Amino acid sequence: MAKQTVSEARLFDDNPADEDLLGFDAIADVVARIVGSGGLDPVTVGIHSAWGGGKSTALNLIAKDLSALGHVLVVRIDPWEFENAEDMRGTLIAQVLDTLQSQLPVEETAKSKIVLEKLNELRKRIAWGRVAKVLITSAVTMSPGITDLVDALTPEARTGEADQVQQGMAGFREQFQALMDSMDGLARVVVLVDDLDRCLPPTIMATLESIKLFLSVKKMAFVIAADQNLIRDAVDVELSGAARGGFAKVYTEKIVQLPVTLPMLSIEQAEAYIALLLCNSGSATGGRYKEIVALSRKRRVEGKAPYVLPGQSDSEPTVATLTLAASIARGLAADIWRSPRSIKRFLNALAVREHLASLAGAELPLELLTKLYLLELRHDEAFQALAKQTKSERQGFIDAWEDWAQKIDGAKAPEGVKSDTREWAAHPPSLKDDADAIDRYLSVAATLKSDVRFGGAISAEQLELIELLAHPSDATRNAAVTQVVALPDDDQDIVVQGLCDQLARTNEPEPLIKALQQISDQVPRLVEPVTTALTAPAVLHTMQVHHVAYLAGLPAVIHALVGMTGGDEDVVRAALEALEENS
Repeated sequence: MAKQTVSEARLFDDNPADEDLLGFDAIADVVARIVGSGGLDPVTVGIHSAWGGGKSTALNLIAKDLSALGHVLVVRIDPWEFENAEDMRGTLIAQVLDTLQSQLPVEETAKSKIVLEKLNELRKRIAWGRVAKVLITSAVTMSPGITDLVDALTPEARTGEADQVQQGMAGFREQFQALMDSMDGLARVVVLVDDLDRCLPPTIMATLESIKLFLSVKKMAFVIAADQNLIRDAVDVELSGAARGGFAKVYTEKIVQLPVTLPMLSIEQAEAYIALLLCNSGSATGGRYKEIVALSRKRRVEGKAPYVLPGQSDSEPTVATLTLAASIARGLAADIWRSPRSIKRFLNALAVREHLASLAGAELPLELLTKLYLLELRHDEAFQALAKQTKSERQGFIDAWEDWAQKIDGAKAPEGVKSDTREWAAHPPSLKDDADAIDRYLSVAATLKSDVRFGGAISAEQLELIELLAHPSDATRNAAVTQVVALPDDDQDIVVQGLCDQLARTNEPEPLIKALQQISDQVPRLVEPVTTALTAPAVLHTMQVHHVAYLAGLPAVIHALVGMTGGDEDVVRAALEALEENS
């Protein structure tokens, strides 16, 4: 039988899948039927789950189901991609209009000419909305060429039409309804909105306003994939005074008529998902892989676990693959880890670790490597206790640990081992006869990264905190900040230093800037190291205009932005305005 390995397989990206390995096909089918049938007209469906829960994959499956209907046009929108647009609301609406125009016949007919005129009239309204934004925020109010500015902001506009269009967005909804009525052969337009919970609050509000105020007419349907709590938090931030608090919940409920929550993967589902990923990256490709997926889906529908069965003789999936998948699924049973994205990231980390261990001459059986990596990842305190043992002490430590886990009479957990490790220690393979392999693993762990206390400065728990603090989700980051504030001073220093190190080499500094600002705001003694990190020239030049708002409690950073050489003029101007407001 071939040796089981993951390092020779391809790594798994974070991109949403086009094929259902999660059992979301039933959910996708229901949502596609709702938005494609016209029974609720218009309608907005919310696809909710936490980070990495499969929302984008669900949208892909819904789009696939809708494409088979023929009379439905699907518009895919990712507001996060054009978050810095001057007029977010107008940009989103323009994308819908452009997609509608793509449905017009290549050869112009009298009917298509009328539809095109309606499209351009709506574009005029968007352009007037953008002009209004400019009028409010600049000195262009003194300009005599407002109509010319509208023409400049209107794609494919026809000269001489501007005076015929009512200025602003008033009446847009009625005119948009007239456009939809004129689109022959198109029964439904379904707008799929992805990654909304990655956006800043103003973008989230602009997207929701576009849907509710301007585009929500007959023949239109919307599917919004987002973390429901994050969306409500963003609405709450954008509102003020008496409107805050419970109104955010009411506001979102008025927009989303049908909320659908994606389920957290059960252990059985996670086991099947891991097995299918491993099969797809191994030898089971093409028709054989489709057979494995189809059988898994059938068994899942019938409720017959395990959902993935071993192949004949040595064909995929092998018993070794399924055993590994079961071990990983049980090891990642905590909610924070049992999501599709977390599973992929674990498999990637395991594959890299296996490969590097092999290069270092410390090749380990995969099942043993997996078990030890799970200990390091999930039970850091116990892992550190194991690592601190001398080579002669370690055998007795492991013997006592596994005897206690197996509930042998009189056996006690060794010092540093807590009750939450019992399941891990009892699960095969046993470590009792692999002292040399364990020593090799500990050596590799110390070499691969500096999160091992006996050989470096950062623990796995601290490393996990740093990853959560760098997360784009405000809710995830806020929870991590609360944990950091509760840590001892030394641990806080390590986490902040880790964040600062990441800040110097990331292309997306915003979550890190937010996290550092929040931590320094609650722990004043950390203002100095945070300021030092944020005022590094390489970091200052990555900042954008909207980052300045997060730096109100760090005036030295704002001063540095004002004085930086060769800085972005808009950023410098925003920093100057912030200093004037705070003076």
